[in-house]
Amino acid sequence: MAEELRTVMPLIGSSFEPGQAKNTVKNIKDRELADIAQAELFYFSGQAEACSQAVEAYLESRDDSLRLSACLLYTFSNLTLGNIAAAQRGREGIEQMMKKTSGEEIPDEFRAFSVFSAYLNSVLLHIQPKGLPPMEEYSRYLSPGLRLYAVYVLAHRVYLNGDYERALGMAQSALIFSPDSYPIAMIYLYCIVSMCQINLKQTEASKESFMTAWKMAKADGFLEPFIEHHGLFQGVLESCIRKSEPQLYKDLMNGVIAFSRGWMKIHNPVTQKKVTALLSPMEFSVAMLACRDWTNQEIADHLGLSANTVKHYVSAILEKLHVDKRDKLKEYVNQ
Repeated sequence: MAEELRTVMPLIGSSFEPGQAKNTVKNIKDRELADIAQAELFYFSGQAEACSQAVEAYLESRDDSLRLSACLLYTFSNLTLGNIAAAQRGREGIEQMMKKTSGEEIPDEFRAFSVFSAYLNSVLLHIQPKGLPPMEEYSRYLSPGLRLYAVYVLAHRVYLNGDYERALGMAQSALIFSPDSYPIAMIYLYCIVSMCQINLKQTEASKESFMTAWKMAKADGFLEPFIEHHGLFQGVLESCIRKSEPQLYKDLMNGVIAFSRGWMKIHNPVTQKKVTALLSPMEFSVAMLACRDWTNQEIADHLGLSANTVKHYVSAILEKLHVDKRDKLKEYVNQ
């Protein structure tokens, strides 16, 4: 391990005003940390190929913090690219680093970095963390920016368990009490807020939270948070920007399709072709709402469509996926 412990994911942990991400990377004096921060910038800007190439040389770094960051970025960039073997290599690297923390000589800060990375690796892939110590025990060793992002990870975990009110409270509290601007962590927290609100049928509040995240992210060209959460937004994204910003929406949808294909290769390779090749992003959003207790009129109001148009969407979705009931759509869209 290096004598001086570096942080992990330096851009996530950096405080800067929206629109200053590039300058923040340029101002990092540590060349290798700057390389990792540049890779983060590539990733969050939807440049998965550039991100993967930027971190590959660090996958076997002697500096454990650099290696952890590289493994995280390599995992998620290659998931987006559909390179599952490469993504698995990154995941295995994180697992190896986690095992290393069992030694008594390991600094608490690095153990915290490892726990943070392991939770991030699991929760964002919707895989329940197993055998990991509670992340709350190590959060005090993280920088304020990483701690804020760690709240997002924990809130996302609670969201996946269906406790939307608790997840909402966690994310909103973190945003209220953060003394400085950490745009990446805050964008992700506002995404969680929007996702929880739409599940609680707080439709207008969900759109407001989404737009807060969107405006903050747009200043730096960050697309990835919305690509990752597209399905969980359940049509909020379409409702807010499909008509007003058609080119950006098109760019997002290209990323969504690529990400979904990689995701399905991990989670449900049998239905991969049906969901990613047969359903458009709008149809997927309708399906997400239709398989819950949303009526056609509620979906129509949410998406700015007519109830009759929604009815036709639902009929087409059922036919394409060869299912006869709305609730059976859960098998396809909730992976």
